Amino acid sequence: MMTDATTEQHFSSLLAIRAKKAELRKQISDQEKEIKGLWTGLFHQEKSRMPQTPTQRLMSMASTSMSLIDGAIFGWKLYKRFRK
Repeated sequence: MMTDATTEQHFSSLLAIRAKKAELRKQISDQEKEIKGLWTGLFHQEKSRMPQTPTQRLMSMASTSMSLIDGAIFGWKLYKRFRK
């Protein structure tokens, strides 16, 4: 494995090592937070698509009811046509 001369660092005291260690821990913590945010954004829905207000719930129920009635009427028409 080749080492890059710019990545090698020489520390002259324990204080410098501790400062670098603290800096690296902060960078790791920031990266973990960023990864956690990206993960959450990918695999968790942000909000439900369920109706929130009573009016929206009523409109949703009416729409579903009309779809069921339309399907039933269509089925009855097909039944009458192909019954013969």
